[in-house]
Amino acid sequence: MIYKTRREIETLTDRLLDRSLPRSEWTHAAHLTAGFCLLHRYDLEKVIRDMPKVIRTYNEATGTPNTDDEGYHHTLTLFYLYNIKKYISSLKNEYDFVKACHRLIDGEIGSKHYPFKFYSKKLLFSIEARHGWVESDLQ
Repeated sequence: MIYKTRREIETLTDRLLDRSLPRSEWTHAAHLTAGFCLLHRYDLEKVIRDMPKVIRTYNEATGTPNTDDEGYHHTLTLFYLYNIKKYISSLKNEYDFVKACHRLIDGEIGSKHYPFKFYSKKLLFSIEARHGWVESDLQ
């Protein structure tokens, strides 16, 4: 179990937002966790609107350039946000926040391979997908 309390999840998210999260802690699981937490704080439209700037400025603050082949990836970011929101919507009204976050990370949506059910590698790793939203080419 990565997180023991909701506060740990919220702290990770706050550290992303204030750019104090060490780069070594900005893992795939941390991306999912921050999305999960932010989608509990705000509506999907706000998170979609704000997340590109959040990740880009975080990357810049931690020495990760946002280029054509590294740093912020728009299609992957939106893909995961849409899927995390869908996951949250599928939960019963009364659920354990921490356990639900772990199920997200450990489940199908949390897999680094999940996007490849919908996107070819060629399309997903294209410059167009990195800089803007592209529709899936497989499903």
